[in-house]
Amino acid sequence: MSTLRSLCLVGALSAGALACKGSTESPSTSGAIPNTTTRPQTPTTGTTEQPSPGTSTPPVTQTPGTSTPTTPTTGEPSQPRYSREWYVSPSGNDTAAGTQAKPLRTISKALSLVGPGEVVRVLSGTYAEKLVIDSTVRAGTANAPITLRGEGKAKLVPTSSGWYMAMVQRPYWRLENLEFDVRGARQVAVTFAGNSNGSVLANSELYGGAFGSGISTDSGARGVTLENNHIHDFDQGSTDSHGIVIAPTSQDITVRGNDIHGNSGDSVQCLGPEGFSNDTPAKGVLIEDNHLHDNRENAVDLKTCHDVTVRNNRMHGFTKSSTSRGEAVVVHYSAKNVVLEGNDISDAALGIAVGGNRVDAPPTNISVRRNRIHGLKMPEGSAIRIENGVDVRVLHNTVTGTEGFALVLGHGTGGDSTRVAVRNNLFATRNAVNLGPYVSELDLRSNVYLPRASFTTGKFFVPESSWVGDALSAWKQQGQDTASSEAAEALADAKTFAPGVGAVDKGMDLGLPYCGAAPDIGAVESGCPTAATASIAE
Repeated sequence: MSTLRSLCLVGALSAGALACKGSTESPSTSGAIPNTTTRPQTPTTGTTEQPSPGTSTPPVTQTPGTSTPTTPTTGEPSQPRYSREWYVSPSGNDTAAGTQAKPLRTISKALSLVGPGEVVRVLSGTYAEKLVIDSTVRAGTANAPITLRGEGKAKLVPTSSGWYMAMVQRPYWRLENLEFDVRGARQVAVTFAGNSNGSVLANSELYGGAFGSGISTDSGARGVTLENNHIHDFDQGSTDSHGIVIAPTSQDITVRGNDIHGNSGDSVQCLGPEGFSNDTPAKGVLIEDNHLHDNRENAVDLKTCHDVTVRNNRMHGFTKSSTSRGEAVVVHYSAKNVVLEGNDISDAALGIAVGGNRVDAPPTNISVRRNRIHGLKMPEGSAIRIENGVDVRVLHNTVTGTEGFALVLGHGTGGDSTRVAVRNNLFATRNAVNLGPYVSELDLRSNVYLPRASFTTGKFFVPESSWVGDALSAWKQQGQDTASSEAAEALADAKTFAPGVGAVDKGMDLGLPYCGAAPDIGAVESGCPTAATASIAE
């Protein structure tokens, strides 16, 4: 098959709009990967793919909680119209009219005057102010938000008091194009709390703090969007300082299109209540289309958070440290209803880890699908590790170029793994599967591996008791991967992750959209219409 055959990432396509076969039901009932950029909603009961008659293998329960409204049609962005414009300048005066000709001196004064549908334009300069957007100022509305916008290079620096530079506790406020230079202070740059529904921080740069995070959502914050920001160098040495922290009681938080790096913690941490509160877990979190890289810990750390989607992110640059194994993504404690899909993960010590640390219930209803994981390094260098969990599905992933195993599961830290389904994955690695004893109702099926003979060294299938490694034929005799195969031409192009003839149309129909006679094995679906193609290498 020609490597020029058109390719499409199903994770980037709408099930309803594809000229593909497969289920076309809504994502909440079919398990299809939605093409939306909106926040996941509260889960509803999903459908279940039944195992073949006469088998005892676990079903692939389609993940609920990913139903999202249709993305509005996009075109040329229109310039917002404001009912009034206020101006702030370092050369202004707070007794002035606040016009362009007679600007105010402080942002705080402008906050006390601006109303719905209006904008505060902060002109270039440095402002040493604490911004408090609380009940003392007006709220925006869905049709008339209030905008605080930097014009040119509008920089905020810390004052001497408090733990934050800016706090947003009102709905429908937009903070745009601002620079937060924390200058080594023990302060969060921006925090959202309470009824902040519809509030947005966008197109801003935040850096240089020495506290727990650069941005936080706290105290019942809901409906917040953090979009297209550059968040970097929040650093406390060997102590965690994350780019973004989503704290318990937060709801409906969207993290989209940000570049987050150089922090002494994670790019994004969804914090659980364990150890410090009895608060309800964060719920309804969407982390998509971000560039998350080169932190001391992880790209995404999900503790006890519910209804979370992590999709279409690029993650790289994670090594083992005193507080992290160097995972790109870790899902642990009592996380529930989590979808990890369409991510590109490279240059890490471990790609995706499920389980491990645990207080109450293990991670439950976790779907790992259509991810591209490559170029992982020692000391572990494994792509997917399932330490403990219930109803974990590993579907349609492509793994290549790892120094460790493509899949490690059942080693029991934090408990057993129960009902694990591994289907339609392309494991183009010299070390295939490492299986421990703490797993039950395991179903490995319809996967494709590069032949063991393709590698001069390496282990293929390794049960914990031997560490020697068996060929696929011996593995099948143990009852695993009975419907799987080896194919030297499974991967046509390691750069684009295009499937080869050994993987095209070889997969099971799992209810996800596909093109051709049957689903392809791996993360990339071939044969889709040219208009729907996407380049993974970008």
